[in-house]
Amino acid sequence: MGELSHRRGRDAEDAARDALHAAGYTVIESNYRVPGAELDHVCRDDGGFVFAEVKGRGPGELEPSAAVTPLKLRRLLRGARMWLVRHGRERADWRFVVVAVDLDSDGHPVASSIIEDPFAHLPEYHDGDP
Repeated sequence: MGELSHRRGRDAEDAARDALHAAGYTVIESNYRVPGAELDHVCRDDGGFVFAEVKGRGPGELEPSAAVTPLKLRRLLRGARMWLVRHGRERADWRFVVVAVDLDSDGHPVASSIIEDPFAHLPEYHDGDP
């Protein structure tokens, strides 16, 4: 990844963290990595654990949840399961959100929104998971 892309991703993740805090989520871990998966932010709220996928989007780019392919969803599910097991929370309530970070033409964050239940349209999401 080039320096510009890396900065853009880091700025989008920082903006997403701010949006999550403002919406009442407690971010408890960021950039959790296991082989084959990475979770951008692991949060907690009154409903349980929340795994937040950050999607920065510039003018004219795809909607964030549409940018998550079935392969990416499998990786997110793997990461979420691994996180829950490693923390002894296999039976905890959990869900995914996507944090859409709007970027200006220079790649700077200008707005953020949290999309609840962003993968409901994908059949892979309903194969035994929330």
